[in-house]
Amino acid sequence: MINLKDKKILVLGFARSGYSTAKILNKLGYDVTLNAYDDLSTDEKAAELRELGVKVIDGGHPLELLENIDLIVKNPGIKYQIEFLQKAIDKKIDIITEIELANTLFNIDMVAITGTNGKTTTTQMTFDILKAAKKDVFLAGNIGYPSIEIAYNHPNSLLVTEVSSFQLQGTKYFKPSIAVITNLGVGHLDYHGNIENYRNAKRNIYKNQTNDDILILNIKEKDKYDLETIHSNVLFYDTKENNEANIFVKNNIVTYDGVELFDITKLSLPGMHNVENAINAAVISYTKGAKVEVIQEVLYAFSGVKHRLQYVGEHNGVKYYNDSKATNPVATTTALSGFEKNIILICGGKDRGIDFKELVPYFPRIKAMVVVGESKEILYNLAVDNKVDCHRVIKVDDATVLANTLAAEGDTILLSPACASWDQYKCFEDRGDEFIETFKKIIQED
Repeated sequence: MINLKDKKILVLGFARSGYSTAKILNKLGYDVTLNAYDDLSTDEKAAELRELGVKVIDGGHPLELLENIDLIVKNPGIKYQIEFLQKAIDKKIDIITEIELANTLFNIDMVAITGTNGKTTTTQMTFDILKAAKKDVFLAGNIGYPSIEIAYNHPNSLLVTEVSSFQLQGTKYFKPSIAVITNLGVGHLDYHGNIENYRNAKRNIYKNQTNDDILILNIKEKDKYDLETIHSNVLFYDTKENNEANIFVKNNIVTYDGVELFDITKLSLPGMHNVENAINAAVISYTKGAKVEVIQEVLYAFSGVKHRLQYVGEHNGVKYYNDSKATNPVATTTALSGFEKNIILICGGKDRGIDFKELVPYFPRIKAMVVVGESKEILYNLAVDNKVDCHRVIKVDDATVLANTLAAEGDTILLSPACASWDQYKCFEDRGDEFIETFKKIIQED
């Protein structure tokens, strides 16, 4: 548990989680200061905090702030490399994130789901099942509300949280009752510096767990973990029959501890990666008391999360899928694996120095590529070198219109960028929304 008695707390970064954290700590009577790099002089929520007695310091991160601070609650997007945080580390000031504050300050029961890919779908599936099972459950973290809001307003509820590597790096006390790592690929190298730093951040999800807590892992990635250092009750799953796994698939039925959870052939979402997501969600939900009938009802009807291999619609026999949340090559290969052929792939975006060669084995499934953003020349050259028809355009809107002209009945148009969106869009949601809106225009104009 975090002991905040008589401590001076700095909330670093604003946005929704920073606002909520500062407000709730103030309500609880703690000495809290909020510091943001941006100018908040005209921000209404910042004005509200000032009226409540929160000290708000904006327009930069002055080092003198560190003279009277015992704990920093950091916005996950702020890099540890900035001078302000490096000085805090030198001073041995504890640095945590809002999810850790929520989890430990309120001692709330939390399911935490992380991984390079699949975490959003798994989190949403889990929440939907537990909600249908009439459990007192809330969605929090990267999707849903800030964890601190739920923990403060509903301290006896269960939180199902999607947790990022940004949130997990530097974790000190975080201890979910159930933790899931969907997979350990490659991501956010611009933030973490190298693959091992990124993966170590993900592994922090279980570092404080004990044998009373559950950790769910894919048995295919067993070699990525030092099992002797893990104190959790580890459950391994496999998508085929495997007696070494705790959860496995036999004759298309997912079986756990002798219980048949669901039939993989009845899932609505395409691809074996979605079978893995469903296994994670089913095991979490079953452990938390959901009945098998409810698990099956929800999973068989689940049609996807917006921007994560979301089925947008069909026009002239061509199906459109929005996978804008695929911000790395592994995520895009996962999406491509769900379709056998005739894919028109829209990809490209922020160039973060990631190697796109992981896409090459899937090129035989691709009929054409339309590339956008900073990375389009790299992707164009890769496609041409591998004899894939490729076209360069400016933005997703242009790419969708062009893809529509290239498509024939039976084809699939897939937006799966393999890149972050920040070169042209505020976030991947804006990019995905542009794809959806352009699809709607194409239908109207025909």
